[in-house]
Amino acid sequence: MNSRSDFRYTFTVFTPTYNRAQLLPRVYECLEKQTFRDFEWLVVDDGSTDNTPEVINELKRKASFPVRYVTKPNGGKPTAVNRGAKDAEGYLFAILDSDDWYVPESLERFWHHWQSIPTDVQSGFVGVTGLCSYASGEVIGARFPQDVFDADVIDLRYKYRIGGEKGGILRTEVMRQFPYPENLGKYVSESLVWNRMARQYQTRFVNEVLSIKDYQPGGITDNGRLIQIRDTQASLLCAKELMALGNRLPLDPRTRAYSNYVRHSLHQDIPLAQQFAQAPSKAMFCLCYPIGVYLKKKDAVLIREEAGRRSSNH
Repeated sequence: MNSRSDFRYTFTVFTPTYNRAQLLPRVYECLEKQTFRDFEWLVVDDGSTDNTPEVINELKRKASFPVRYVTKPNGGKPTAVNRGAKDAEGYLFAILDSDDWYVPESLERFWHHWQSIPTDVQSGFVGVTGLCSYASGEVIGARFPQDVFDADVIDLRYKYRIGGEKGGILRTEVMRQFPYPENLGKYVSESLVWNRMARQYQTRFVNEVLSIKDYQPGGITDNGRLIQIRDTQASLLCAKELMALGNRLPLDPRTRAYSNYVRHSLHQDIPLAQQFAQAPSKAMFCLCYPIGVYLKKKDAVLIREEAGRRSSNH
């Protein structure tokens, strides 16, 4: 495990962005207010066509902390995250999307909680995750079972049933160990990567609101289901890897995994015999096949509705 001394900064605050120049000053302002100052801000521009370069240059000119700006051809958030992890000079990697911001004590508290993990077991942890809220102060999703709670994200989501978006920091070396697949389309669910990490690493979860969310129209959260349908390869792979967990998953999420496996296999026209052969549990496959067919039909309705909206707007 790499130590803090192997990196130039304690944190790399990483912001992937695409045509959101108007939001970047708010991210900058929250970083200027941070009580913990040993960080860099790394912005990876995923092929923006607005005035993002001019905005970043102005923010860089007046910033009291290091700002690095990297441009790349448009390839989707997964490729931007991979580039950010590769270029990061911080020991801990904090993903702060362009429509989010931190409370002033966020980095200080993340560092405090990371240091509170005994050094002899830190190598088994990927990072620290806190709660998120809306600007109104309303907490998003469920709180953790304890104020300080150690678990992997698979157990958190499926055993303890803690849902809702959360925000945290991860060891940069682990981010590099588990890159997003870049051959599966522009949308790759974060769950695919987090689940892979969870097979090897735990996370320290804390009941503190450290990230504020401001979901934008047209973003991934806003169009999540449509994006999953368009990039079914990633969704299918995620379902396959969940199925492979077997009885580690309770019945409900196992049913969803098999149903989504059928759903996305049908989107890709994979023959029924091949679907059946690749399913770890043939009984679960047979049980969930009708559900998967139903989900695929619902997707078809959504696609038609979206196509109708697009045609009416032109």
